[in-house]
Amino acid sequence: MTKLTLKTPCTTWTFDNLMACIFGIKVFDVKVYFYILKYGPTKITDIAEKLKRNRSTIQRSVQNLMNVGLVYRKQVNIKDGGYFYLYYAIPFEEVKERMKKSIEDWCKNMKNWIDSINIEEVEL
Repeated sequence: MTKLTLKTPCTTWTFDNLMACIFGIKVFDVKVYFYILKYGPTKITDIAEKLKRNRSTIQRSVQNLMNVGLVYRKQVNIKDGGYFYLYYAIPFEEVKERMKKSIEDWCKNMKNWIDSINIEEVEL
């Protein structure tokens, strides 16, 4: 019965794993978030060079971070034409508040889920 099943991808609780689980991203994405947070506004190429990954890997990771609202970008126009993006991390305090809220919501949902289970549904 699916009502009695709870799947969770998280088995090891490090902060990186917890953050990845809550936001539905990869642990490597969390590493990229912390890089941007630590070094400030940065370009994809700088992240790729520092973390020794190819540019497309970093682009995917940053896109994942933008999709969940942990990173945003601003376009910088080049005087002689063209542009590039700088990527910014949201403040860590905001991330922690979002994580705590998510955990509180999860606990509430789990309590409701437990309350909804009837003894007749439990299989031996």
